[in-house]
Amino acid sequence: MAALAVIDKQQKMRIKDINRSRVASAMVRGYFHAFFSGQADALFTGKKKLEAKEYKQLVMDNLDRLSHHFVSVLFPILIRLNYQNVEEVTGDMRKRHFSDSTPTKVLLRYACASKPLYDLITSEYQRHMYALLEGHLQSAEAYFSDCPPLTDEDSVPVSLAIRSLVRVQMQAYAAGITLAAAENGRLRQTTVYRLMLSGMVSLLHETPLTFEEENLELMFRKAALNSDNFETLMNEMNQAYEDLI
Repeated sequence: MAALAVIDKQQKMRIKDINRSRVASAMVRGYFHAFFSGQADALFTGKKKLEAKEYKQLVMDNLDRLSHHFVSVLFPILIRLNYQNVEEVTGDMRKRHFSDSTPTKVLLRYACASKPLYDLITSEYQRHMYALLEGHLQSAEAYFSDCPPLTDEDSVPVSLAIRSLVRVQMQAYAAGITLAAAENGRLRQTTVYRLMLSGMVSLLHETPLTFEEENLELMFRKAALNSDNFETLMNEMNQAYEDLI
């Protein structure tokens, strides 16, 4: 525990803000992993790993509605990430006559608040679709080989980044289960924990992370880097879980 406290102090000083592009990239990856984990849990109960043909079939089954649900999940979270005054945003959206019939591309572009971020998200979306059409989810190695850096001038607070990613993953996971329309569709705690660990690694680390600890709390602390991040993750995850239940 003493060693953990030393690491905690060092890491807390190292990362205070995260590149907005890294957050967005991790959110897109989190969405795809969570959505298709929800589909897998609902339709392939008890199966730990899907075959390539099964991933391809899931993509085809959801192809017509996937982009819509992707934007519906990310839109409010991107608004919170990129805009400071939600009331002003709401008023501006009314002036622009946004409605349920507004094209998803227009909504996503608005939520991104900049063309570079919109281009990044659409590019990441395509990368994940290509991987799925090849029969697999994007690997951690593939993600880290071309993900945005952790820090640069355009950064957001770590706490906001963590809360944003947690909400994307939880809502995408629930959406995947719901759209499967299976009788045994329900949130599985083990899947939620796996997604959260993977999400924190993609958000806060520079390389893939391995977990040798059997203690779940230590695994989460290792992924979260420090106590503040760990508390933010736990609080947001528990709140999002309660909201979905």
